[in-house]
Amino acid sequence: MNQKKHIVIVCAHFHPLQHIAAQRMNAFVRYLDAEEYKITVLTSTNCAPLGQSTFLNASVHYLTGSTFFKLRKQTQGMPRWKHHLFSLNNKLVRYFSKSDLPGWERNVLQKLEEIHDLVPVDFLLTTFFPLDAHKIGLKFKKSHASTVWIADMRDEMSQNKLLSVKEQRALDFMEKEIGRYVDVVTSVSKPILDGFQKNMPREEIQFLEVRNGFDHEISPVDHRNQVFTFCYAGTFYGKRKPDTFFKALLQLMEEGKMPSEWKVKFIGTPENFSIPASLRKNVEFLGTVPNEEVILMLQRSDCNLLIHPPTEAKGIFTGKLFDYLSVEKPVLALVDEEDVAAELIADCQAGIAVDFYSVPDICAAICELLVKWENNQKFPFNSEKILTLHRRFQVQKLEQVLRRMN
Repeated sequence: MNQKKHIVIVCAHFHPLQHIAAQRMNAFVRYLDAEEYKITVLTSTNCAPLGQSTFLNASVHYLTGSTFFKLRKQTQGMPRWKHHLFSLNNKLVRYFSKSDLPGWERNVLQKLEEIHDLVPVDFLLTTFFPLDAHKIGLKFKKSHASTVWIADMRDEMSQNKLLSVKEQRALDFMEKEIGRYVDVVTSVSKPILDGFQKNMPREEIQFLEVRNGFDHEISPVDHRNQVFTFCYAGTFYGKRKPDTFFKALLQLMEEGKMPSEWKVKFIGTPENFSIPASLRKNVEFLGTVPNEEVILMLQRSDCNLLIHPPTEAKGIFTGKLFDYLSVEKPVLALVDEEDVAAELIADCQAGIAVDFYSVPDICAAICELLVKWENNQKFPFNSEKILTLHRRFQVQKLEQVLRRMN
């Protein structure tokens, strides 16, 4: 029997942390072939206490950075004096250290070298953010050229329009440096990946789209509510608010085009936005629940809402889209009509995508959804296409590249 290839994953977010970045890394461990790969994970004590553990077939090392000089998390309900103290601490850490996890890079590199001495590392997968993980990959690759380095970018780095010019320049320099040594670059969407490819023109690099996808085995069900029910799972922040959706509902109510009864369920959504008084009786807030329960709620809705305003950035699938598609219930997406989320919904024949700011288009879409619901008509979901969005198949895309490389 051939000896297993050894793959080491370096990430700051991992099981049991509840974070989309952790879920992505968990999926690499879950779906990489255990018959082919020995998997080691080097992660942070932000996820679990210091020490060694296991997750599925992986050996996991939770490593600390500085125990004193570190960023400190502020929480709601924290005393004001403590909030100000933590703010001052975090500003000082940011000023004197460019790292999100001061000291972690040094400790991970030391552990990585120890592991490599015992069982040579065939593949090293590092993931952004924070940048510390890629710095570890860069230093290790410079010393161990035979190791195949996969830089999982996930989202944008220097192309992130929310960053300052100074931050963008620093990340631009780092991208170019990574591009001199990296073997494989992955990201969640093709537009984001294309941005990295322009900054890393070395011909030997392989660029691969590995989407986040959904990660459950719950099958779609044929369920229709007696009262038309919208569901939204997730949070609102910045310009991402349901204002235009509410405006469309108000207009349809004034025109007598809404049923006498209907509801909107917000799942795990803080009430940090305004709800028109005349709609309040139709709105229900459900607390934070485990993801499998969220899937069951989405499965029993009549329409799942995706709300994300257009930005300069392209390649944004956003939030719960993959979970929405997985349950095969109509999606109403208020998004950038020219971006990947709208394109994917159309490809999957799974609902209607309209301009986030166009109240008339939102009204028309709601009316179309209501007519289909009233007549018990189904969208022609492309189940075969939707199945390929499972994280299992996304990880297999990377696995196929690794088999060709080593």
